[in-house]
Amino acid sequence: MSLKIKENVELAQLTTMKIGGTARYFTEITTADQLAEIFDWTANHNMPYLILGGGSNTIFDNGTYNGLVIRMDIKGFEVVEDDNDQSIIKVGAGEDWDETVKQSVDMGLSGMEALSGIPGTTGATPYQNIGAYGQEIKDTLDSVEVYDTTDRQIKTLTNSECQFGYRDSIFKSSQKGRYIILSVSFKLSKKPAEIPNYKDVQRYFEKEKISNPTAMQIRNAILEIRKNKFVDPSVMPNSGSFFKNPEVSRSVADKLLALFPEIKPYPQDNKVFPLENGNYKIAAGWLIQELGYKGKDFGKVRVDPNHALVLENKDGATQQDLLKLVQEIQASAKQKFDIDLEPEPVIVTFDS
Repeated sequence: MSLKIKENVELAQLTTMKIGGTARYFTEITTADQLAEIFDWTANHNMPYLILGGGSNTIFDNGTYNGLVIRMDIKGFEVVEDDNDQSIIKVGAGEDWDETVKQSVDMGLSGMEALSGIPGTTGATPYQNIGAYGQEIKDTLDSVEVYDTTDRQIKTLTNSECQFGYRDSIFKSSQKGRYIILSVSFKLSKKPAEIPNYKDVQRYFEKEKISNPTAMQIRNAILEIRKNKFVDPSVMPNSGSFFKNPEVSRSVADKLLALFPEIKPYPQDNKVFPLENGNYKIAAGWLIQELGYKGKDFGKVRVDPNHALVLENKDGATQQDLLKLVQEIQASAKQKFDIDLEPEPVIVTFDS
């Protein structure tokens, strides 16, 4: 077999949270053709497997995974269609996401600039339909090239076939585990970018006295804002925003607004967003801050002092150390606000 398979690899070093035990076997995929070879190997050895991207959204168990961890490292960035109004770019699953955004902005394309600074690989972005500052992957995604593990074929899924929702997709829900993402194609505009309708971004450009910023100026603004809000995982291990912004009923939102009369629904405030279906989306970081957890230290883990949505591995924490904090925050949110907080990262546990 041409693929190199390593043994007894430390999983903590493959994630930004730096939590995890050992993988019995590990390999990296750099071409789509290698998948057929590796799946022959797993079938012949009756071997379970896990797919890993950049590790920014994965919290591993601290035990031993008696299977094969496959890290997707397929590279590539090319323009596959181009006209006066837009371009379609095809990007390998293993390409760094922020570098993908930078390259598209450098080309004068808009549509992804507000997603600057999000850690991880490009192939991981459709999995949970990443989003920030009013943009989501589903807004620009044209198609996804995948390896279908059911019939062992390479296929292309359209945007609608991905069944995107808030931090959700077919890859995470109904067809979880079936498709392995090889590349992602994005349809990006050549029209001028627009300032995201978020107070932090608008204040930035008001301060800079820029009324019609370029996509590059918006990208730089987003990077500056994120730098002040989110700690670099290389400095303090973390997985970025740990909880999804919960969607709640009108009655739950009304109770919340009654508890905090100074808070007004969007657009007066960014903490309570009315949705088209009649429900409301609530800023999870604000809830956690109101619960008193912002900056709170729990020994090996803590809640970031600048952003309550970021949980950090402060001192060699285990998955159980982190989950103990997660469960305490969830219980507090349920008790005080009657709101369920759901983690964004994938929590991976191993069979004993």
